[in-house]
Amino acid sequence: MTAPLSTIQTAPEAPVAGLLLAGGQGTRMGGLDKGLVDWRGRPMAGWVHDALASAVSPVLISANRSLEVYEGLAPGRVITDAPVHRGQGPLAGLLRGLEETERLGVAALLVCPCDTPEITPDTLRRLLAAWRSAPERPVVAESEGRQHPLHGVYPVSVREALATWLNSGERRVMRFAESVGAAVLDCPGASAAFRNRNRPEDLGPGKTGR
Repeated sequence: MTAPLSTIQTAPEAPVAGLLLAGGQGTRMGGLDKGLVDWRGRPMAGWVHDALASAVSPVLISANRSLEVYEGLAPGRVITDAPVHRGQGPLAGLLRGLEETERLGVAALLVCPCDTPEITPDTLRRLLAAWRSAPERPVVAESEGRQHPLHGVYPVSVREALATWLNSGERRVMRFAESVGAAVLDCPGASAAFRNRNRPEDLGPGKTGR
């Protein structure tokens, strides 16, 4: 069971990197690279990258295609899934991010998927502050009764548990978060920030994702 986090107490600073998850297959978007789909005049990944960069540095991008384009957004910070975990969903990107984070000597990853372009810097900073209050465990977002485990902070200490989880064939993100004792931060009134734009009809009237 995840434990609720009702208050935030900022602990001493610890280095945290960002991870923009853009490695999906875009099945519900007709196979398009969701991170590069236009949202209000720019790629969705650009909005998310800017929000993450306002809270932490560096920001890594997990991608498995369009690598040159993502390199333009985050030079030298693009990572790809390990071949053994390719096709295993966002947890594969998280694992590669944690491996890179450990190599960089960073304590944790502030994570956000590429298809939530309305995520706000304030929401990400609240997640970061919540994690600093109990840095031994992850913290994930919740809004209006729905949990969002791909919006959260994951410490490097869960890397081995995640590798074991993926090697067992498990892919469910919330189940993994629960298995490592993630805390839940309530973010009232922030449901729009977490809304996934993963289908053409989610982009607004007249939008097709192309």
